[in-house]
Amino acid sequence: MKYKRLTTEELNALEPEFINFLAAAQITGPDWDKMKKKELSKADELIEVFSDMVYEKVLSKIKFLEYREKTTLNIFNCKEEQIELVGMRVNEHSQLDLTATDISSQWSESHANAVNVIKTERPYSKERNLEVFDLLQSGCLITDDKLFTILKEMIK
Repeated sequence: MKYKRLTTEELNALEPEFINFLAAAQITGPDWDKMKKKELSKADELIEVFSDMVYEKVLSKIKFLEYREKTTLNIFNCKEEQIELVGMRVNEHSQLDLTATDISSQWSESHANAVNVIKTERPYSKERNLEVFDLLQSGCLITDDKLFTILKEMIK
């Protein structure tokens, strides 16, 4: 298994897609019911293959991820061949909290010297979707390009 097995709730939400997956493998409803009772390992294997297919499709569409802590904000641009990071690091003496829902309400000129903006990029160290999956598992959330663009402009 490449990623992780979908939960029962996730499988239920994807029931039409799973039925199409089984149909493509020429497995009928009665065949599936029989397999779940008598060939559990084969049924589990099919669920794992389907899970990996779902994750591949979802992960390939992710373009930006965000990770926040009180003193750190990272926005990842997940390109095809490399990953780009733009982030902010708050100096230890600042009261600025990057987990706040509206950072701009806390922001003032006095914070300009309390924040370091960083930018880096590198090729993926393993397959793109595996790295995106690992970032999600480590606490990143899917986001859009808005904050990434703002931070990148701050560096110029």
